[in-house]
Amino acid sequence: MAKIAKIAGREKVMDTTKSTDCPKCSKPTRIVKRVKDRERNVPGGVYISCSACDFFEKL
Repeated sequence: MAKIAKIAGREKVMDTTKSTDCPKCSKPTRIVKRVKDRERNVPGGVYISCSACDFFEKL
């Protein structure tokens, strides 16, 4: 007997309560956790990242 998967109709909403506005384009930023990127020489950690432009800053 096969089970039927239950699908919750939840939308993903970006949490901007703890975020600030981007200094480049003034759009809301999000807090992301990144892994180390050896190709671009970017250390891993927690960053604030803009979803519109390519701005990111380590927290």
